[in-house]
Amino acid sequence: MIPQNSMSRLNIAIEVYGKGRAEGEVFRHLAPITLNSLLRNMPLQGRAIRFRDQFVYVTSEIIVGVEKARKRFQKGEIGFISSNGALCFFLKDCEVAMPINLLGKITSGLDILVGARAGDVVSVTISQKT
Repeated sequence: MIPQNSMSRLNIAIEVYGKGRAEGEVFRHLAPITLNSLLRNMPLQGRAIRFRDQFVYVTSEIIVGVEKARKRFQKGEIGFISSNGALCFFLKDCEVAMPINLLGKITSGLDILVGARAGDVVSVTISQKT
């Protein structure tokens, strides 16, 4: 059996307390320095912050630079905002003002993140899919 997690792809779980759990994948080749910093700080926990209806993010104390950043994102993608150390979950296709490091994508449960309200507690951990 091939393990679901590898050195290049990792499964993550995004828990919105009291609402449910989403699953995602992050890929090392998209932003290796950013992802390494993020993994060293797992589990990540914070309060959800909404930016209009475009994305939900959780701030952290992680400091990394812009790495293969872009401004256009698709629904379900996961990014990292270098300017404030935030892990970002895109709720719809959009274009943002500042470059954001792409990390991966939500694979299930995007509706949980769509339903997250400002102030909800969010926890992000490495997941072992069965």
